[in-house]
Amino acid sequence: MQLPNRGARIVVIAGVLAVSVLFRFSFAADMPLLQATAVYGVISTDPVYLAIAQEKGFFKKNGLDISLTHIPTNQAMQALIGGRIHFTTVGPQVVEASLAGADTVYIMGVINSFVLSMYAKPENASVKALSGKTIGATNKGTPTDFAARLILKQNGLVPDTDVKFAYLKEIPALVAALKEGIIDAAMLSAPSTLTARNFGLKELVNITAQKIPYAQHSIATTKSYIAANQDIVRRFVRAAAEALDYTRNNRAEVLPVMSKFTKITDPALLNEALDAYEKAWERIPMPSQPAIEAVLGSSDNPKAKAAKWDQFVDDRFMKELVASGMFR
Repeated sequence: MQLPNRGARIVVIAGVLAVSVLFRFSFAADMPLLQATAVYGVISTDPVYLAIAQEKGFFKKNGLDISLTHIPTNQAMQALIGGRIHFTTVGPQVVEASLAGADTVYIMGVINSFVLSMYAKPENASVKALSGKTIGATNKGTPTDFAARLILKQNGLVPDTDVKFAYLKEIPALVAALKEGIIDAAMLSAPSTLTARNFGLKELVNITAQKIPYAQHSIATTKSYIAANQDIVRRFVRAAAEALDYTRNNRAEVLPVMSKFTKITDPALLNEALDAYEKAWERIPMPSQPAIEAVLGSSDNPKAKAAKWDQFVDDRFMKELVASGMFR
């Protein structure tokens, strides 16, 4: 049968295309989302992009149904090694776990330098004035501990000899102890830096501005999970990278989600945190050789000396995103 004219043919073709598009959308809507569990190890600004990925639909857009929950980082690493979760935010823990025989790997390097400041009572004019005094950090072997030791050494002080350490687990506890004079200095991150200034405490060193390499905040999984679930890992990395880019560039939309995620309602505190982290979050969140080598250099494990940075990394999924032109 011949169609009577060109206009009729166009109408038929358009109808066929419309049905095809509707079929594809219906098929996509019926496709089950791939499930995985992801953990953020700290309730802070560092992992807020994962909350954005959940709230703004980046996981779902990439075909994922992610159960996102909080477990303290060291416990999260044990859960990851045991196969009870699939992704977690980490700092140096991947290196230590791998050196101990686990198959953990970094797949994204989201913050590859310290986001910290050293604060002190106002009578301490410089880092050298801390000789014979006590500095607070969260836990031994954490970024706060390593950065404090590094800054003390830079100023001619010997950690644990010239300056004692107090480990108080949480940043707010450090602020409170510093305010009450229980400790003389502390390693703080935003937005607690604003709280400290409001208490009349003094910033001795803005470590963030120095861009000192260190694996402060990364995403990890295991080699065995990658081997069995490459598509899920690929989708997760893409969703996290898209959410991170959105977080870095859409402050007005991010602030309400960040407030919900961190339970911080004061706009000044929220903006203090974003002022710091927008400069620290990597535009291309690739695992970093200098950052991981810094972790190796600070490790007490004898195996660290012979280890190579890339044995702790599987960056194939990030490399795929770079090759796709996502970060142009």
